[in-house]
Formats: sequence, structure tokens, C-alpha cells
Amino acid sequence: MTALTDGGVDEKDTQTQYYNIRRVTRWDDKNGQEVVIGYRVTNTVTAKIREMDKIGSIIDTVAVAGGNLTRIVGISFSVDDPSAYYGQAREKAMADARAKAGQLAELAEVKLGKPAYISEGAIYAPTVYRQDFAGKVAGAPAMETPIVPGEMEISLNVQVAYAILD
Repeated sequence: MTALTDGGVDEKDTQTQYYNIRRVTRWDDKNGQEVVIGYRVTNTVTAKIREMDKIGSIIDTVAVAGGNLTRIVGISFSVDDPSAYYGQAREKAMADARAKAGQLAELAEVKLGKPAYISEGAIYAPTVYRQDFAGKVAGAPAMETPIVPGEMEISLNVQVAYAILD
């Protein structure tokens, strides 16, 4: 957690997702009973790193700070507020629906009326990369883990039913 905050990750951007303490036992043949040999603690934390150019160095720092038992399970990229992009997607989706409906009406030799039904379904799937980064840092030269976010795709589905004019 210190590695995250020292790396510039705000406390509001970290959250415990799962926490568990489990006994670890072994069977003692001599005494014919189970013996507790320790406990295994699992603490899963999600962190939102807002500065893209720091992702690799923060991953490296967290992996080193946590040692061999640290597992960095995956990375996903998202947009904090995709609503601005939905407006653009709506305009394009409606124009596309109108063009396709117009072509179909022309092929059917009918006139296209106004929309009688409109429905929208937004699809926003953050890009998720699953890779176990644990152990990638130990013994390696002092290189930063390369993380490339690429481009996000925000799409929107629109269903439009147009009236047909005589």
C-alpha cells in the first residue's frame, strides 16, 4: 500500500476487494492429528492509476515491495466519464440507422417516415489485460515494465423502427 501511495496513487483510488485469513495445516502421523503450521493471508487490492506514464514503474515498485508472494493479476484500462463520448456515438449511430433505413426503403420502393420506435443500448467494455506480473521484476535488469494502453472503444447500439409512408 505504501508503494502505491508513494507512487502517486491517491488513497481514494485504492480499494480492498477481498481479504481472507486461512489456517495452513499438516497431518502429524506421530500424534495422529492435524497440526497448524501457520496462516495464509490473502489481501486483494484494486488500484486506479491515473497517470499513464507511471503504470510500469508503480507495478515494478509494488512487485518489489511485496516480494515473492505478491501477485499482480491484471490490468484494465477505462475512461472515467465516457458520457461525452456517448453523445458522439449517438449521432453516428442515428445517422447510420437513417442511412440504412433510407436505402432499404428505396430498395422496397416506399417512402421512409419518421421514427416510430428508438431504443439505445450502450456497450462499454474496458480493455482488460490478464497477465501475472509476479516474478517478472526479480533478477531482471533495471527496466521499467512496459505498459501500452492503446485505444479504447466505446460503442453504442441503436434500434430504430421507421414508419413507412404510402
